[in-house]
Amino acid sequence: MSGCIQCGYCCKKYGMRLEATPLDIARWRLEKREDILVHVDIEIKNEEVKGGRLWVDREGKNEKECPFLVLKDDKYYCGIQDTKPEVCTWYYCDKYF
Repeated sequence: MSGCIQCGYCCKKYGMRLEATPLDIARWRLEKREDILVHVDIEIKNEEVKGGRLWVDREGKNEKECPFLVLKDDKYYCGIQDTKPEVCTWYYCDKYF
């Protein structure tokens, strides 16, 4: 978590406007992570997974923030750190610098 001050800012501000890659979706399927996949609106074209919109509820509406954001001891943690979406690894925390 280099550069992360665990404020939750990125997950709260951007968590509902992210896209999963086809590799993210394939990984979650291999890992049998239905708890994650239920929050992904998977886009399929010509029988091929193109990606998916993160994070959606069961009705297909955007969540207000990442459903895997966990608050503990006044710090935020990623509840799926070991398999989080690729896009989440790209975030540059301007609060840290």
